[in-house]
Order: sequence, then C-alpha cells, then structure tokens
Amino acid sequence: MEVVSEIILVVCLGMILGSFTTALAHRVPRGISWGAKRSFCPSCGTVLGVFDLFPLVSWCLNKGKCRYCKTRVSAFYPLVELACMGLCLGVYSFYGLSVSGVFIYAAVPFLLALFLIDVKHMILPNQLIIVLFFLGALRLLYFWIDSDFSNAVGFDILINNVLASLVFTFLSWGTGAFMSRLLKKESLGFGDVKFFGMAGLWLGLEVLPLFMIISGCVAVGLAFVWHCTKKSNVFPFGPALIAAFFILLFYQGIILT
Repeated sequence: MEVVSEIILVVCLGMILGSFTTALAHRVPRGISWGAKRSFCPSCGTVLGVFDLFPLVSWCLNKGKCRYCKTRVSAFYPLVELACMGLCLGVYSFYGLSVSGVFIYAAVPFLLALFLIDVKHMILPNQLIIVLFFLGALRLLYFWIDSDFSNAVGFDILINNVLASLVFTFLSWGTGAFMSRLLKKESLGFGDVKFFGMAGLWLGLEVLPLFMIISGCVAVGLAFVWHCTKKSNVFPFGPALIAAFFILLFYQGIILT
C-alpha cells in the first residue's frame, strides 16, 4: 500500500513538473521570464485556471480543445507531461523517494526543457544549464555532509566530481575544436561544452568513457533520423547528451541504492 501511495505521489509530481516543463520550453527561447505572467491560452488570451495547468487532464477532459474558446490545443502539451511523468517514475524506480533522488526529480523539467528547446531551436540556453550546475553542486554538498565531514569519502566525491567537471569541459571543447577544423564547419556548440561540464559535476570522472560512448551512439542514431526527416546533415547534439546523462544517472542510482 505504501508503494502504491508513493507511485501516485510521483505521478502527480510528474504532472506538475511536466506543466512547468512546457512553460520553460515556450518561454526561455523567447526571452520571457519564467514567472512574468500566468499561463494563458495563446488563441484567446484567457488566463488558465488551476485545472487547466495540468495539460494531460485538461486536454483529455476538453477533448483536445481550449475550455474557453474551443480552439484545438496541440497534443505536444500532454505528451510532454507524459514524458515528464515517465522520467519521474524512472527516477523513482532507481532512487525511490530518497534525499539523493530529490535532486534528480528537481532536474527533470530543466533537462526535458533543454531537450525540447535544442530539438526545435538548436540551442542549449545558459540559464537552464546554470540551474542544473546549481542543483549538481547542492547534490555534491549533500553527499559531503551525509558522509560526515570527518569521513574522507565525502571529500573524495567532492574533489572527484569537481575535477570531472573540468575534464569534461576541456575534453569536449578540445574535441569540438579538432573536429571543427577537420570538417571545416562547427561540430560542437558552446552550449554542448557547458552541458559536458555540468554532466561531469553530477556524474564523476569514472563514467567519462561511458558518457562519451553512449552520447556518441545516440548521436549517430539521431543524425540518421534527422537526415531522413529534415534532409539536413546539421543536427542538435544536446538530445544525445541528455539521453546519455539520464542513462548514467539511473546507473548511478543502482550503485547508490
């Protein structure tokens, strides 16, 4: 019974974070402040009520239309909420409702928003990466305190992950510069380099080879799909990095729990 109640809690959390994700994905690329104004219908401009802020529920109840003007609402919103819910359930399966898992739940909407923004606009906004850096630093601080200041383990984790952030950053920057010169075109944006640095802070130095391999494999698949659907050889690398990051966070959850 306790597990069922926890799953219901995580599902509700996923819906709330999913609604936040859609707001981030819409506002951040357009330079709109997160809390500038309440969410509203883009067709009629009506400020949305509390229940309208849960896209999956409101979209189903209103048969895919705005409750006020009856204009059709894109399935993008409930799908993002479902994706966020699925990711939160994934976090729960590896971390439960542990304190270390809380940091990952908090990171989910920012990672998913980065994924969506990079696919649509081919950018990884600094403000979202900075939030993830901050959450990663808080998580490191928790590990340090949880290990006890007198215990060298906590300090070792801190040093390892800070060093990993630096190594991830410079290695990705160097690889990108080399490939850009070799291919005579930009192969890795600075947003990707910053994401590498953030990932190192979360994951540690040991998983660097795995991170490179997984993100590279995902990128090959993404490049193929992108070329077939968009008819372009230029594709966003961020989604591959985000997918690899999630996979290794889940792997890390097995070790921690």
